Amino acid sequence: MASTVDARELEAKVKEMYREVAEHHEGTFHFEMGRAMAERLGYAPALLDRIPVESTASFAGVGHVFHLADLRAGESVVDLGSGSGMDSFLAALAVAPGGRVVGIDVTDAQVAKASRLRDAAGLSHVDFRAGTIDDTGLPSDSFD
Repeated sequence: MASTVDARELEAKVKEMYREVAEHHEGTFHFEMGRAMAERLGYAPALLDRIPVESTASFAGVGHVFHLADLRAGESVVDLGSGSGMDSFLAALAVAPGGRVVGIDVTDAQVAKASRLRDAAGLSHVDFRAGTIDDTGLPSDSFD
């Protein structure tokens, strides 16, 4: 017997869970998160030291792909599922000067937290927006 999933209900549950991650990273979740996990995935401690600590504390990513991206100064980057901004902030280090980073996340609380951290760090070449992977709100020809 096939089961059906209510997409709106599932989206609401995901948003609520990641709101909790943004607001209470010290909570108990069914997945690992934080700096120790980021380092195990291959993120360089020296680079993590250069970005906002709160973005790393609530990092709940699943991989490290910067070695594949080979980001360079002046490039433009979109970070889909940007969460509290850890990958966006790391990308911002790589594309400066002259580059820009746009983080897209479905969770308003994550976008708000990442934006607050960006402002406190003075990273004017980083922007965070609410959106989904299917609908980023970005013009189709604005990024490679």
